[in-house]
Amino acid sequence: MKTVKTGIILVLIFAATLFARQKSESTGKPDASPVQSAVPTQELLDMYETSFKKLKNNYVDEIDQEKVVKASIKGLFKPLDPYTVLLEGSRKDRLEMLTRGKYGGVGIQISIRRDTLIVLSPMEDSPAYSEGIQAGDKIIMIDSTATKGMSISDASDLIRGKIGSVVTLTIWRPSTKEKLVFELTRDNIRLHDVPYAGVDSDGIGYIRITKFSKNTSKDFHNALKSMVDEGTMKALIIDLRGNSGGLLRNALTILDDLVPRNVLLLTTKGRNQMSNREMYSRRNPLVSEDIPIAVLINHSSASASEIVAGVLQDLDRAVIVGKKSFGKGLVQSMFSINDSTKLKITTAKYYTPSGRLIQKMDYLKNGALTDGLDKHDSTFYTLGGRIVKGGGGITPDITVEPDKIPPFVQELWRQGLFLTFAATYVPMHNISEPILVTPQILDDFEGFLQEYHFDYNEPGEREFNKMKDILAKQEEFKTKSNSGIFSKLLFWKKDRLTTLSSKLEKYYAGKKKHPFHKPNLHWIRNGLQREMARVISQEEGRIRAALTEDIVYKESAKILLDENSYYDILSPANLTLQETEAADRK
Repeated sequence: MKTVKTGIILVLIFAATLFARQKSESTGKPDASPVQSAVPTQELLDMYETSFKKLKNNYVDEIDQEKVVKASIKGLFKPLDPYTVLLEGSRKDRLEMLTRGKYGGVGIQISIRRDTLIVLSPMEDSPAYSEGIQAGDKIIMIDSTATKGMSISDASDLIRGKIGSVVTLTIWRPSTKEKLVFELTRDNIRLHDVPYAGVDSDGIGYIRITKFSKNTSKDFHNALKSMVDEGTMKALIIDLRGNSGGLLRNALTILDDLVPRNVLLLTTKGRNQMSNREMYSRRNPLVSEDIPIAVLINHSSASASEIVAGVLQDLDRAVIVGKKSFGKGLVQSMFSINDSTKLKITTAKYYTPSGRLIQKMDYLKNGALTDGLDKHDSTFYTLGGRIVKGGGGITPDITVEPDKIPPFVQELWRQGLFLTFAATYVPMHNISEPILVTPQILDDFEGFLQEYHFDYNEPGEREFNKMKDILAKQEEFKTKSNSGIFSKLLFWKKDRLTTLSSKLEKYYAGKKKHPFHKPNLHWIRNGLQREMARVISQEEGRIRAALTEDIVYKESAKILLDENSYYDILSPANLTLQETEAADRK
């Protein structure tokens, strides 16, 4: 009952907040169009309390009061942005993992292949790694629960738990064709969101960041310092592709290693005075200003990733390469309600050094970028005078479209067949790095796919087969009886549907006839390299192998090695006055 009362109080408090007068913090004056309710706030609160009592006392069945109140709290947030939410259970736990930088578990990355849980890689120095669990192992039971058809989220919840407790994983190992049982004692598993860093033979330093958790800035600093101390790094690539964000402070601490001290990095603005802050770099950079930097982004780069990319772009400290980022310019704060419930509330918007807000235009689904907290002008200027745009994410300085992976290879990845093959093949043939995919390995992989009965659809093939099924049921396409004298005389004549579809069937058959030739072959080689490296060197090996066919990485390295090209990109265009005014009007 205490939980219900707490929930009701919460609803009342946030109902008041929802209908309170909003002010613009960007000008320090009331907004020209504040959000107000035509009904006094107290009447609305009384209305809610009366409604709840009437429901509780008169509904035909006894209601689950806790469920109803929590649903009403969630309802408060529906008109707001999608990041303001009620967190409980596993959702709260996952967010707390980010802020703590660790969790109770055994240290394995898992995925699903044909309804089966498979180990992608064990983490070094984890219970799973120490006890000998390997990439490619199939998890068939967690304690006494069979895993077939289980989701990754449900499996993770079962594997994680209190530190010092024991979880039993029953494994099927493809390489030895045996069932193994591992009793693993859960331990503190540290999140590693910088899975790979290194310098290549051309002196290009590379750091991959997958998330901004508690440990990220420290791991980034250590990796960068190691490369700087090595003395061979001529340029640096920071890869933020697929990084959906995380902790704001970690993003700013990473920027401390890259830009001069006392430079404005970020401004945050909100209705609460404590949300209005200016944040400056706090120490001298770890890398010399003579070291050129490229930051890789794509549509999945969001929030803290966009802060790092946007700040470095505004300060002309890095060239941004890839595809336009997601567009999340909001800051969330956590508020604890009780031991099992938290509120994650958007409390501010952030602005890069040029003053731009990169939030998507339609996050309130009303076609407006702002509610009075920011400038309406969408054109801004970098430190060196280059034009950059606000709203809708970070636009790269150089847009590079990744090569499109052929459908045949896409399906191999989707079904996890590169790893399934590598998990057996690597230990059986004692393969080590650097990996050379020989003709023999390709032949063996092709034979493996035949035994596996691998099949896939070319673009449009699935739709074509559906169309055939539909047409076959139509009267004019139904196969006629073969019993008549004319049917026997014209036995060679095909029915209408076969005649119509035969050319497309031949086309698809031809596309599938030689899958181990161009354009598939180099993608197959790289897929085998990546997953064999994963089996040998975990995630670090997989990323290193993937870079050999990464067109965005290659283009970035090419720019960084060409000093003229790099500084040309960072130089403002020679615009006429008319062109500048036209750009400002856009």
